[in-house]
Amino acid sequence: MAGDNHTMDPAMEKQRSAWSASSHAVPRGNNRWLLWKIAILLGSWWMLAQYTGLFHRGNTNHGLGNDTVTASGAGWADITPSEKLVWHPCGYPYLCARLTVPMDYHRPLNESADNPKVHLALLMVPGAGRNTDPASFSESPMLLNPGGPGGSGVSFAQQGGQLIQGVVGNHHDIIGFDPRGVGATTPSTNCFAAPDDPQGLNGNNIALINRLSWITSGHDVGIVNSSNVALSKIDVRARALGQLCKKVDDFEGENSIFRYANTANVARDMLSIVDAWDEWRATSETPESQKPRQESSADGTSTHDEQASVDPTLSTKGKLVYWGFSYGTLLGATFAAMFPDRVGRVILDGVVDADHYVGPTWIDSLIDTDAIWDQFFADCHEAGSDCKFFRPGDEVEDIRGRFYALMDQLQKQPAIAISPAPDANLPVLITASDLKAIVFSTLYAPITAFPGLATLLDVILEGHLDQIAGSPVIPQLCHNIDLPIWPTDAQAAVMCSDKRYKVRGRQTMLKVPTDENNSNGCQLNEDVPALQGLFEKMASYSSFADVWLGLMLGCNGWEIESKDPPMRWDDHPSRKPAPIGTAFPLLFLSSRRDPVTPLHAALKMTRKFANASIVEQVSDGHCTISCISACTVGHVRAYVNSGVLPPAPKFDDDDGGEGGDGGEWATCECDEKPWKKKTATTAAAFDALEAEEEEGGSSSSVAHLGVVNAEADDDADEHTLEEEMVEVMASYHDLRNHFVSQMVSQLVDEFNPLRQFIVDMPLHAAGKPQKCSKGSQHGSRMSY
Repeated sequence: MAGDNHTMDPAMEKQRSAWSASSHAVPRGNNRWLLWKIAILLGSWWMLAQYTGLFHRGNTNHGLGNDTVTASGAGWADITPSEKLVWHPCGYPYLCARLTVPMDYHRPLNESADNPKVHLALLMVPGAGRNTDPASFSESPMLLNPGGPGGSGVSFAQQGGQLIQGVVGNHHDIIGFDPRGVGATTPSTNCFAAPDDPQGLNGNNIALINRLSWITSGHDVGIVNSSNVALSKIDVRARALGQLCKKVDDFEGENSIFRYANTANVARDMLSIVDAWDEWRATSETPESQKPRQESSADGTSTHDEQASVDPTLSTKGKLVYWGFSYGTLLGATFAAMFPDRVGRVILDGVVDADHYVGPTWIDSLIDTDAIWDQFFADCHEAGSDCKFFRPGDEVEDIRGRFYALMDQLQKQPAIAISPAPDANLPVLITASDLKAIVFSTLYAPITAFPGLATLLDVILEGHLDQIAGSPVIPQLCHNIDLPIWPTDAQAAVMCSDKRYKVRGRQTMLKVPTDENNSNGCQLNEDVPALQGLFEKMASYSSFADVWLGLMLGCNGWEIESKDPPMRWDDHPSRKPAPIGTAFPLLFLSSRRDPVTPLHAALKMTRKFANASIVEQVSDGHCTISCISACTVGHVRAYVNSGVLPPAPKFDDDDGGEGGDGGEWATCECDEKPWKKKTATTAAAFDALEAEEEEGGSSSSVAHLGVVNAEADDDADEHTLEEEMVEVMASYHDLRNHFVSQMVSQLVDEFNPLRQFIVDMPLHAAGKPQKCSKGSQHGSRMSY
C-alpha cells in the first residue's frame, strides 16, 4: 500500500527541475478598497460558517479546490491517508498530505486497527531549491495556525505561505494544517450532518441547506441588548445548537470527534507532525556525505542547519517551529507546556490569556476595546477631509455625536435599501446591530479598516444605501453541489471542550472554583437573569459587551464533555506553578492596545515560561501584524533565523511578588497611522538600520531586519541591502493585508448586509462562483 512508506507521489518526479530551479516569487495583491463590489453568496461555503472562529475566524478556501488540485485533478478525498507522510503535488508550488493520527492518544493506532483515527490535512509551501530528495528540505518546517478556534491552517498557508517566506526567508518550508474537526481534516465536526436522501440528494447538501436556514433565522435577533428578548433568544439558540451537536455525538459514541477536539489533542497532533517530518527526512537514500547542505537562502539569512553547525543548541531538528496568531497562541502555549523539550522556535502573536480561556467567559478581553474605538474619532478629526465622516468645523466630540445619533436613528428605525446585486431583487434592512458588529470588526485592524468605516458611515448618513447593501438571500441551491470542503462547527467543539470549570445555577462566573471535584467540567450553564448580570458586568468594561457576550454564549448549556481534562492554566495563587522551562525560549508579540487579547494577557503568559521574551508594539489592533512595523519584523527574523531574542523583560515584581504589568521589555513603533499609511514603509526601517550600524549596534532587532547581514559582509552593497529590505517589508505588507481582510471578513455575520463594504474581496476570491448544473450528479466545483 502506497501509504505505508515515507515517500513522495511519483508525479513529483515530473517537477524535479521545477523544484530545484525555482525560488518562490512573492505575489502582490491589489489592496485597494473595492467599496462598491457586492459578493453574492451562491456557493461560497466559507461565508456560511458563521461561527468558525472567535478571536480570528479562519478562511476555509483550501488548496484542493477547483483551481488548485493534485496532478491528477483529484481532491482531498482522493489522497489516501497514511501514518507516514506522503506528499502529493496539489497545484504548484504546493504539496499536500493526509497524516493519520490517533483520535484518542490513550488508544494508540498500533494497539488495534479498530482504534479511531483522525486524518490531518496538511499543505506545504516548500522552500527554495527543494527536489524529490527529503534531505533537501529543512530540518524543521514552520507550522502555522491563523486563530479561531476553527481557523484553517491549510487555507492560511495556501494564501499566505509564500508571503511568510518573503518575511522570514524563502529557505523555510511552510506547513499549514487543519486542526482536528476543522476544514479538510476528517472526521468533521458538522452538527448539521445528515444521511443521504432516498431521492438522491447528498447528505452534505441537506446539511448545507439546514445550516443556511439556521443562520438566516438568527441574523434578525441582533446583538445581546438590541431588544428586551434578544439575550434570551441568543441563549436558546446556543442551547439548541448544543443539543444538535449532542445528538451527533451520542450517535458516534466513544469514537465521537467531539470528545477529542480540545486544544491539548491538537497540540499532540502537532508533535505527531514534527515526528512524521523527521521520519520522512530520514528516508533519504542519499549518503550523508552527498546530502545537499542547507546553505544560506537567497536573501542572506542563515538556515537552522547552518546555525546548528556553529552552535548545536540552536538546532531545531525534532522540535516545533511555529507561528500562531490569536487562538493560535493558546495552541502554541499548550504545546510548549505539554512538550517543553520539543520547542524549537515558537512565535505567539495576539496572546490569549490561558487562565481565562479555560473559564466560562472572557471578561478581561475587553479592557482596551473602548480606547481603540475612541481613537477612531481622534484619528478622523486629525485626518480632516480625508476622513469621509468628517464635516468642516468638526471637533472630536462632533464626530462622536454624529455617530451615536446615527446609531440611535437605526435603533429606532432600520434603514431600507434595495440590493444592487444582479441576482437578488430583494429589500434589505440595515439595523443598529448590523452597524455595531461592523464597527467592532474594524477595531481588529484600525489602520486599514477605519478609513473604510468612515466612508461606510458617510454613505449611510447620506442615504446612499443602495450602493453598499449586500443581499441576505439564501443561495439558490441545486442538486448535489460539490463543495471542496463543507462547513463545520469546530469553533464550538474546540472552545467548549477547553472549558474547565462548571458553573452551577446563579454562581458567579468571575470566581475560579477551588473544589477539585469541579475541575473536569466545561459548562457555562446560566439562566437569562444570570446572563443579564454577566452582561452588565462586561458592560462596565466595554460598550462592546453586547457583541462579545453573544460570542461567549456559544458554550452555554454545552453537554459534550471532553474525554481528557483541559489544561490547568489556573492563576489561582495556591496553584501557581513555577515558570515552564523550554528547550528554546518563546517569543510573544502584542499590540499595546488589542481589542480582544490585551497586552496584559501577553505579559501574563510571558511570565509562565522561563526566559521567554516579549515585544510590545506601540499600535492598536488585534495581533501586531495588524500594523506594519519594521522593528517587529526585525525581531521575528532575528528570532527565527538566528535564534536571537529581544532583551529579557524585567518585571517590577521579579523579586517574586505578584505585581502588575509594570517593568521594562522590548518595544517597537508602528510605521503607520489610519489615513497616513506610508507608501514606502521600509524607508524608515532602512534609516533605522543605517543609524544602528553607524552607532556600532549589533544586537538590535532592526539590525537583523536586513536580509544581508552587514556584520558578516562588510562589503555588502547598500543599494542591494535596501532593495532586499524593501522586498521583506513588501511581503509583510501584503501578508498584513491578506490577514486583516480575512480576519475582518470572517468575524462578521455573513448575512450582515454591510459586510462586503468593509471587506477587500480580491484577497479572498480567485474567481466568481460557478453555477451548478441541475443535470449533473455531482455538480460543479466552486472556484473561489
